[in-house]
Amino acid sequence: MVAVIDNGFDIAHQDLKNIIWTNIREIPGNGIDDDHNGYVDDVHGWNFRSAPDGTVAEKEQTEATRIYAQWKGRYEGVDSTRLTGNQRKQLRLYLAAKKQYSREVSARADAADTVDSRYALNLAFNSSEVIGDNPLDARERSYGSPFMNATPWLSHGTHVAGIIAAERGNGVGIDGIANHVLIMPIVATTASGDERDKDVANAIRYAVDNGARIINLSFSKTLSQYKSVVDDAVRYAEKKDVLIVHAAGNDGEDDDSWPHYPVADYGSGGTARNVITVGWSRPKFDERLAHPFSDYGAHTVDVFAPGSDIFSSVPGDKYEYKSGSSMSAPMVTGVAALLLSYFPRLTAVQVKDIIMSSSFKPTIAVNKPGTKQQVSFRSLSISGGIVNAHNAVLAALHREGVAIVR
Repeated sequence: MVAVIDNGFDIAHQDLKNIIWTNIREIPGNGIDDDHNGYVDDVHGWNFRSAPDGTVAEKEQTEATRIYAQWKGRYEGVDSTRLTGNQRKQLRLYLAAKKQYSREVSARADAADTVDSRYALNLAFNSSEVIGDNPLDARERSYGSPFMNATPWLSHGTHVAGIIAAERGNGVGIDGIANHVLIMPIVATTASGDERDKDVANAIRYAVDNGARIINLSFSKTLSQYKSVVDDAVRYAEKKDVLIVHAAGNDGEDDDSWPHYPVADYGSGGTARNVITVGWSRPKFDERLAHPFSDYGAHTVDVFAPGSDIFSSVPGDKYEYKSGSSMSAPMVTGVAALLLSYFPRLTAVQVKDIIMSSSFKPTIAVNKPGTKQQVSFRSLSISGGIVNAHNAVLAALHREGVAIVR
């Protein structure tokens, strides 16, 4: 079982319809929460970005916009000496958000009619007016709808799901990486702007509670207003032995110094051992191997995976090429699902260890993402490698004590 937390899913797609998870404890369309989990008619997953009638909030503010708008009245011009320790921490986050918001507005000053100006950078925009939740209650659980809302704007989740597990051998479209997989679609992200922490946390908990062994997170952001809420959800997944695969980001930044949330490091100290963060590699075995837009990190990015021009499913029984660490993450998720389908006794930590230790480790020099500076490819991640399914299976066989006949 693989949960894909993303922005929309065509669960009737010809390459996905037979591998979509069904909640057998729920009776379709009766308007009753049959399994008493707080989500009515969640037959194939849940949408935390939707009103109960299925109306979807496709767009969202950036996290900087959101923090600046919500905390401006509280922290603008405040005397920091009068604040408590937690309030001073919030003030620092507010000031960082204000600075980032100003920078984003300045960079897009000539784009007054764009989506970003009307939603992502709009201080007055409030997606909760569509969704019907309380935006100030970060621990609210029961909101949203069972409608997946795949649209041309919301094709990302369908594409990611196809990379992992599009039906193999059916004679149409593509073959996903893993067989013997069910996809649990959960909507918590948007077509533009940044995902809300409460939606991500709730989506992780929903996935864990409904039996997912792996969760794919193909999104990131550079600020996190309610990080502790997401941390609690990640800690819950870690306790329940669920692997989380996260895209490193597409800013050409060093995640060691510029985190892209959610991150494995808990705000209260310690690191989640069940999170694997994935950078974006290209099919160019030279200085261009690491994509210039990929984030990297010798201490925070675990492994790289192919992410350029990946052909996969999109709504309406169609297929498109997409690129980014959003495509790299499901490459690793697919390999993890392959391993767990044949070696179900492996723990999340063991799967992560196998993927990292068995990765292909190039010895070449590459351009550090975002620069022309030459560095060892191995310096860009903890493992120093690129995911390799063949090697991972051999490593799993070895761990299981299976003799390999060549």
